[in-house]
Amino acid sequence: MELRKFEIKHMPSLVDRLVGLWSPPVDDMEFRRTYVEAIVRQNATSNDMQFMICDNGELCAVAFACRKGEHNSSDQWWKATHDNLSNSDYRKMLEVSRSYITTMDEKTYSYMTEEDVKLSLFVSTKSGWGKKILDQAKDFYREKGFKNMLLWTDCDCNVDWYRNHGYVLVEEDTYEGFSRPGEDYKTYVFKMKL
Repeated sequence: MELRKFEIKHMPSLVDRLVGLWSPPVDDMEFRRTYVEAIVRQNATSNDMQFMICDNGELCAVAFACRKGEHNSSDQWWKATHDNLSNSDYRKMLEVSRSYITTMDEKTYSYMTEEDVKLSLFVSTKSGWGKKILDQAKDFYREKGFKNMLLWTDCDCNVDWYRNHGYVLVEEDTYEGFSRPGEDYKTYVFKMKL
């Protein structure tokens, strides 16, 4: 097991692992894969903090991070993909997802200083591998001089995992765009001292 830089050639493998978790409930598998890839690409930046861990050639976990205000470089990919979709409902789904991620990123940035790093994507596809990649990634961030790591998540994720692993809740809020009558869609910003 070794921490390695995430390479775009591993995108199909990552999408394979996430399509059942993050894609909308539509029958079109090609669009479902595109939707998940759009999420991953929106969370990736062109820096040296995009990591993965593989075991026997199998992708087990990824951790992407960025500095305050650092944004992804997926605009061209996103525009071409979005504009080539003939289904207007699919285009709208991509737009809503992108808007949500952007809103939550900006909220997280508002709590950051130049000494902080934002964990923008964290996925473990095998039990126990999330802690392994984060432990190594946190060592790397510490060596780069960062003091704290912030992240955002929502009620669709295992929020208790963060609480149980030393993250401190900075903000709990409701995202109205995904809330339903009588059912708030909760969002969370967490912080951990490195």
